Amino acid sequence: MRMPLDVSKVRYVSLIRLEGGESILNIPYAEMTVDPDLIAGFVSAVIIFAKTPIRTIRKAAYDILIEVGQTVLVLLVVDPVADEAPYRERLIKILKLVEEEHGDKIRAFEGDIRRFREFALAILTEFPYGEPDLNLVPARRKEGQHIPFRVGLIDTKLEKLEGFINGKRTIGEIMNLIDMPDTEVVALVSILQKYGWIDFKKKLVESDRLSRRDCTPQVLLKLRGEYGTPVDDILNACDGTRRIKDIMDSLQYDRNAIWFLVNKLVEVGCLAVAQ
Repeated sequence: MRMPLDVSKVRYVSLIRLEGGESILNIPYAEMTVDPDLIAGFVSAVIIFAKTPIRTIRKAAYDILIEVGQTVLVLLVVDPVADEAPYRERLIKILKLVEEEHGDKIRAFEGDIRRFREFALAILTEFPYGEPDLNLVPARRKEGQHIPFRVGLIDTKLEKLEGFINGKRTIGEIMNLIDMPDTEVVALVSILQKYGWIDFKKKLVESDRLSRRDCTPQVLLKLRGEYGTPVDDILNACDGTRRIKDIMDSLQYDRNAIWFLVNKLVEVGCLAVAQ
């Protein structure tokens, strides 16, 4: 029986130019006890200079999978796996694509590796940083870490995705709305999560029970000014034991309006799902 690919086992991916042995693109996934750059240097020396037809190097703590093309080799460091076939298939796809798109630039390489940063998306489409639950709702954070390959097409696609992230849509719902392959959406979501630009939350359902939280008087004053009495009625009804459905049934307001306000109150931190 064939084992499925587990992206949580991926530790490092590197593209290495065959002619000179330079690493033109590196994507670290997780901390390693050994410097991945040293691993890449060792592998390139073995493959390029010794001309040894090695495709797998097994260590106690990790495996190194290698695919060699005409201009570049692709290196994957992964936790020991019982079946390397699904990982190797994706390595081969990456190798073919990088040589199709960048083969001429690799042959005419003049030392500037910045031109290859956009190709990170192709790698992350095959090996995303994670595989998020499509039923979760991504919510944007004000600040995150610098994304080293947020350039050109990647930047354009991240901006497009961010335009669909409103704290209410699930990843699956975004996939249905956005004009982008599902695998790219997963890759881009994984980038935003990896670098701290989004959090995930569970989408509210009518069976959820909500409890009141302390939010700032300024927030409450603004909500009361915009939506009036229903704000306090909903807050007073949420005691951590009653379902949203029961609250909606008990209040004499339009159900869609209540649902909107409940989501708004959760979004600003005045309500939270009871644990």
